[in-house]
Amino acid sequence: MRKFIRNYVDGGTFFFTMVTKSRKPLFQDPSFCELFMAGVKKVKSLHPFDLDAYVILPDHIHLLISLPAGIRDYSNIIKEIKRYVTKSIRKQFDQQDLVVWQDRFWEHTIRDERDMQTHYDYIHYNPVKHGYVASVDQWKWSSIDGEFYDHDITPTLEQINALNQKGYTFGE
Repeated sequence: MRKFIRNYVDGGTFFFTMVTKSRKPLFQDPSFCELFMAGVKKVKSLHPFDLDAYVILPDHIHLLISLPAGIRDYSNIIKEIKRYVTKSIRKQFDQQDLVVWQDRFWEHTIRDERDMQTHYDYIHYNPVKHGYVASVDQWKWSSIDGEFYDHDITPTLEQINALNQKGYTFGE
């Protein structure tokens, strides 16, 4: 069995991808999206972090999270978000056996400002990449809407593919 090694950095910034079990499009239901955001808010109240960017797609979610100085355990934060969301969905929809998530999550440690910008843009471009909308501002379940949006997001599918060829990976 392959062992996964996580990169825990005190006060670091991290990009995460969480995928639904069997890529089932659970989050096409807006009430599931609302439960996810409530879960993030709840976990954030117990384990401090900054939510720098997010996007909720039908079968996967990307988060960009910065931890405060002295904190490095992002695994617990992601585990708690997944646990809270699973319990909430099961309770609200009376489906106690529903499996929401794949067992693991994918993470990337942000190395510098350019890496941060690349992942920030990638998160917001993701609904366009997957063909759900024509422009980033049309996707409701994204931090591009409202207070988070402070610059143009201009990547194209060709630019994303070029980044993949250069070694950038996004956990999809």
